[in-house]
Amino acid sequence: MNPELLMVFVPGISWILFSLGGTEISSKIPGQKWIRRWLLPTIYLMTAMCCVPWWQAILATLPAIAWFSMGYGDSTPWWQKILVGVLYATIGAAIGISWWNLGTAIGFSVLFLLSNTKLTEKIFMWKICEGFFGLLVGIQLAYVLMGQGILWLK
Repeated sequence: MNPELLMVFVPGISWILFSLGGTEISSKIPGQKWIRRWLLPTIYLMTAMCCVPWWQAILATLPAIAWFSMGYGDSTPWWQKILVGVLYATIGAAIGISWWNLGTAIGFSVLFLLSNTKLTEKIFMWKICEGFFGLLVGIQLAYVLMGQGILWLK
């Protein structure tokens, strides 16, 4: 697959599907968790299989299914919320590692904090944060699929 297309498609579809699979979409449409937990990882699998051996594609998909199913709601302790962000940073690790892995963990944590701070919660609305979480994972995955990581396992 064309590297530029990877960098447009994977992060873009990640933003959209991660957001749709989160909290409520509208007052009449609840969040559709299956979109984030199953559909998005399936798209990751199909895309990765065009770029890397099948076993690496599967090893990038299984963590996405598991980590995207982990909760980080209001009753979840902060350490567990940060752990989810760190785990999101490992989704593409079976394919390769780049600086975007670190950016994903830090970005998740910072956005989560900003969305839960009285001073900034109206600027960093939760749906925007959900989109950015998906975007960061998508960039991380696209980057290593392009072979641009620090450590590339292909």
